[in-house]
Amino acid sequence: MPKPLIYIAAGFLLIGVFPLPYGYYMLLRFIACGVFAWAAYIAFERNEDILPWVFIVLAIIFNPILKIHFPKEMWVVIDFFSGIFLILIREKIQENDKQST
Repeated sequence: MPKPLIYIAAGFLLIGVFPLPYGYYMLLRFIACGVFAWAAYIAFERNEDILPWVFIVLAIIFNPILKIHFPKEMWVVIDFFSGIFLILIREKIQENDKQST
């Protein structure tokens, strides 16, 4: 997964802790679900043990079709920790760069 996409998704999740219009949270669901589903695929490909399942759970939580309803306070916690989690494990799901950084 491209590194900028990881940071963009994490940024959207962290911004989601603020009170914003409903449309933002619908967009956030699409972005987060897609990124977490893609991350699960990458984690499975790299033979990770637990990480793919964590991503699948997050993709299900954020899926825009069959919405899971939580109180706003719970969504703030989920958004915040999902964004932080995405940043912390970025090296396990990002594309391998040709140059080491």
